[in-house]
Amino acid sequence: MMSGHIQRIFQVVYISSLAFCLACLFSGAGCSKGIFAKKPVPEKTWTCDKEADEAMKRHDYEAAILLHQRLLENEPANGLALYHLGYAYGQTGDHGKEVLYYEKAMALGFKEDNIFFNLGMAYGELNQIKNSIRAFNKALDINPDSAENHFGLAFAYQRSVADKLAEKEFLKAIEIDPAHVDARLYLSLLYADMGQLQKAAVQLQKILEIDPTNRRAREFLKRIEKE
Repeated sequence: MMSGHIQRIFQVVYISSLAFCLACLFSGAGCSKGIFAKKPVPEKTWTCDKEADEAMKRHDYEAAILLHQRLLENEPANGLALYHLGYAYGQTGDHGKEVLYYEKAMALGFKEDNIFFNLGMAYGELNQIKNSIRAFNKALDINPDSAENHFGLAFAYQRSVADKLAEKEFLKAIEIDPAHVDARLYLSLLYADMGQLQKAAVQLQKILEIDPTNRRAREFLKRIEKE
């Protein structure tokens, strides 16, 4: 069974001048890539082609698309293959097709929380924030104890400028997983944008307790201390 790994973030469009200069520090490679781990999950009923799964594992998404399409020609109702195909399209930047194949998989009964999480991410890339929020809420309906699901919803709220809702979900993610560095990083960014620099500093200090080598948190903290 295939397991994949992707990291991706939403672009925050309303951040303040202090926070803006640190946004790229958070994402590492700019605002379109970054911190989110999103994983396709095994499904209990369907199986997928081994060669297609191997292409996913080695991040050869063009090959993965062709191999999953070939499988689906013979098994058009294979929800797992549809999910994987959508995931592969997402990695090539075609988020419209990513959403399309996720929806097809869900219509066949593939409704794990991770597919809704991934759907929320894809809608975020398409700047369909209401749909993104709806998808993350569905993920949380299935798995309310997932720090990642709360984190995803927080990010969607952050982009929709719903600061208090974003804060609540970031804090919930941290409550579930106190070592969730990414939640603390983006919560500190949110606090900085809200002008609450002391709260931002507290989160950054917590990160440095968890990971003293965290360059992004250290640089952000230095900037805040200069304010």
